[in-house]
Amino acid sequence: MLNTTSIFIRFHGEFEDEIKAFYESLAVIDKYSAGRETFLTFIKENKKHKDMVLRTYREVITDALEAAFPLRNLNESDYEIKTKLMEDMSFQDVIKIAIEIEEKSYKYCRDAGESTSGLLADIPQAFEWVAKRKKIRIRKLEDLIARELALHLA
Repeated sequence: MLNTTSIFIRFHGEFEDEIKAFYESLAVIDKYSAGRETFLTFIKENKKHKDMVLRTYREVITDALEAAFPLRNLNESDYEIKTKLMEDMSFQDVIKIAIEIEEKSYKYCRDAGESTSGLLADIPQAFEWVAKRKKIRIRKLEDLIARELALHLA
């Protein structure tokens, strides 16, 4: 159960690490090279997302603040992602998985932002900023699928 700000932050960091590892695995597979540049960009962004939320938390949190605000509980199972790749997966298949991952990550950041809205504005804003970045990533991944389809239809 995710029910304190520090647990939200820890979960977010682990979530970003798991997503980063997924893109690292894709970036080295030749048959997914059409997305390599995007994957490498996302790897860097995952570190920035994790660091930004953690830094914001460290700058504004106090024990009194941590204990004084009840947060809406979030269930970790609502944000579980599947990152296992099968050998026979097509580029479109892995991009669809990546989109699902980014959608779950977006949902977590949005939910965490809403749950921490009673705190100082910095923490919910950090989660909202990352959520917006996740939406942009979803569009980039959708563009990758569209480009790949266009190549096969040409």
